[in-house]
Amino acid sequence: MPRITLSFCICWLIAFYPLGLLAEETTPTIHDEFDVVIAGGSTAAFAAALASAHSGAKTALIEPTDWVGGQLTASAVPAIDEAWHTIKDKETQEPLLNVAKLARDRKNMTPNFLGTLTGMSDCGNCWVSRFCFRPVEYLRTQLLPLQKAAGENLVVFPETVVKRLVLDETGTRIKSLECIQRKPKPNVRSKGYDRLPSEDLADWYSLTPSDRFEKSVVVFENSTDKPIIFIEATEWGELLALSGTDYLQGVEYEEGEKGGNALCGQSTVYCFVQEIHAEPQDQRVPSGNPSHQGFGDYTDKPNPWQQIWTYRRIRGEKDPAVGDLCLQNWGYSSKLSQGGNDYPFGYLFKAREETAAETHNWQGGINLETLAGAEQRAYGWHEWFRQHAPESIKPEQITLAGTELGTGHGLAKLPYIRDTRRAIGLDGFVLMFDDLSGPAAEQAGTKFDDRVALGAYPADIHPLVGCQYPDYVRSAHDTLPFYIPFRALTHYRIGNLLVAGKTMAQSFLTNSGTRLHPTEWSTGTAAGVAAAYMARNGKSTQEAYESIEELQELIKKFTPIDWTISSAN
Repeated sequence: MPRITLSFCICWLIAFYPLGLLAEETTPTIHDEFDVVIAGGSTAAFAAALASAHSGAKTALIEPTDWVGGQLTASAVPAIDEAWHTIKDKETQEPLLNVAKLARDRKNMTPNFLGTLTGMSDCGNCWVSRFCFRPVEYLRTQLLPLQKAAGENLVVFPETVVKRLVLDETGTRIKSLECIQRKPKPNVRSKGYDRLPSEDLADWYSLTPSDRFEKSVVVFENSTDKPIIFIEATEWGELLALSGTDYLQGVEYEEGEKGGNALCGQSTVYCFVQEIHAEPQDQRVPSGNPSHQGFGDYTDKPNPWQQIWTYRRIRGEKDPAVGDLCLQNWGYSSKLSQGGNDYPFGYLFKAREETAAETHNWQGGINLETLAGAEQRAYGWHEWFRQHAPESIKPEQITLAGTELGTGHGLAKLPYIRDTRRAIGLDGFVLMFDDLSGPAAEQAGTKFDDRVALGAYPADIHPLVGCQYPDYVRSAHDTLPFYIPFRALTHYRIGNLLVAGKTMAQSFLTNSGTRLHPTEWSTGTAAGVAAAYMARNGKSTQEAYESIEELQELIKKFTPIDWTISSAN
């Protein structure tokens, strides 16, 4: 049961909040009953929570929104990104290795993730993926039943953000993680998702109750006889920033080197859903920023509007028609200086110095100007795209379908990000792009002795306008089916911290090939099993690494760690 200690509360409040910040007396709720605590918000976080709970660990999942699933749901990227490429001979273009076929072989997929995909009965007829579904239905019919099936071992703390991380006196273990949970007041519309995150984010991270939210402080604290294992699976790498230790951000000038540009990463996108109605609708939404809008790379293709509409369509068949739902996540063409709702005009994350300065009153380490710009670009693309519909469809017939995303403002609950703050692993380990690529004859990437997860996707960079990227980034593309080692899930200094998903110990270029749904789910699963194992046996990450064969046997019960490659491939 959670416990509350008065002396701890007083000391914690004095240390945590500057004089005058508290509007009223607040008593934190202290939890020390959990074996594993996952700082979440990502697809990897939910997968980790399931694996940890099913491995027997009492597990807490900290979720910043009211929807688990990350990019699958809250960030509204429900079209599953599977490997689509075949490696060919550069001279003859002869097919050498069908990576797409290997990646889609059920023997190479995490079973419970595959089950959620094949369990969806109302996928839209899209052409970017085998699986394009409505986020609200995927949450309701697939993810929430999985959460319920995990039983009492899994407790989700919704609408909760991390605020402060405390290390022990050695600086090598997390002692406590302090969070703020909000509850929308009865008069607030759309359960608090009537306002955009750029307007509300400061409120989310503030202890002070507002006219919109009640607030409570939740602390996850190590007890003397039961150490907690923490997993960093946030979308924004928040535990890495709050730990005060070194981390990677942005693009490296040379892969594997610490030097680089921490403000040059990948673009951010605010996704949304559009619906076609039989009659014109009176929907009033912001017009947004209409500049640099266009069909992008599809400008010169036949019928670009229809191709984009059907690209990520989540309900509907054949030609665009009444009742269709289209998920909008359309790229920007640097060559043409125009495109869709992809926002390449600023980086979402603050510089390291600004981030460090914010840790005394943490608000996510986010550049709110970039966040607001991405929101306004999404509205601008909605308006531009519907104004360029075929003559048979009036612009007023196309509306934002915010109910599909659980919001009143019409956009996703949170933006979709492609890269974030990244860990540095044990002994300085960083997963490199060379470990993901190579000659087709090798059939797979570096086969690490400590492999714990699989991935397959080509390097995919959505660059920022005004950033100069090194040649090695621009020239890279194809990958082999690859392996994720346990060391990529570790932190070089903090022994009771694992990382999963985009925050793994990996280079910027590597992240561009691992950031997709299947790999996030696979790495999250491995991290969840590893965390439960470490908690049960009182092991640090280093000690778990030294017992890797035992750990691998446990992980294999949840997700494959070796590629099945038949001669037919």
